[in-house]
Amino acid sequence: MRKSALAQWLVMIALAFSISACNSDNKKTSGEAATFTEEVEQKPSPEMDFTIVPGERVGHIIATSTEADIKALYGEEQVEYRSVYIGEGESQPGIAVFPNSPNELEIVWDIAAATGNPEFIRISQDSADWHTVQGVAVGTSLEELQQINGRPFQLYGFGWDYGGLVNDWKGGKLNSHLIIALQPEDWEQVGTKVSGDRTFYSDDPQILALRARVASIVVTFRK
Repeated sequence: MRKSALAQWLVMIALAFSISACNSDNKKTSGEAATFTEEVEQKPSPEMDFTIVPGERVGHIIATSTEADIKALYGEEQVEYRSVYIGEGESQPGIAVFPNSPNELEIVWDIAAATGNPEFIRISQDSADWHTVQGVAVGTSLEELQQINGRPFQLYGFGWDYGGLVNDWKGGKLNSHLIIALQPEDWEQVGTKVSGDRTFYSDDPQILALRARVASIVVTFRK
């Protein structure tokens, strides 16, 4: 398997399996998400910067950040070694930043490139302060996500390994370095018509009826 394909597989598996651990009773509401500009000219101090620029940075963590860099940014006490489970019996070496807190990040290292830099970063806490510059956060509703993207996008049906994963932004404002998984508000409303290995548009009335929200975010980097 080529590196690019392997990387995509790892990210998709990691995100899909993070969904199963999410609390389906997501507490965020549409009023909690602020509107953010496309670019951030000034960077606050590391402990206060919860901004994500997909493809470029998560807080002050960038594509070339090392473990030492991250410890220098956030403090050794805020970094925990972790073997990150990515699904199907596979784990990958990584760390957690702000471990066991609402703002926990899981970082998986790019072992294929042997650079000691991040392969991807995952956010899956429903009370996290992390948000993209466009305003996407864990808890963002499907309708809000579509509005931010500027057009409908495609996602997989629910109820399987990649259920609820956005697989194509369809040329919208969001890009492929932001990988999103959505989760229905009420799983009892998920029937066979919106389940399985097939794609749906986000403006499909059957999908909208599920009142889905962002359950997990994975960020990759331009390299």
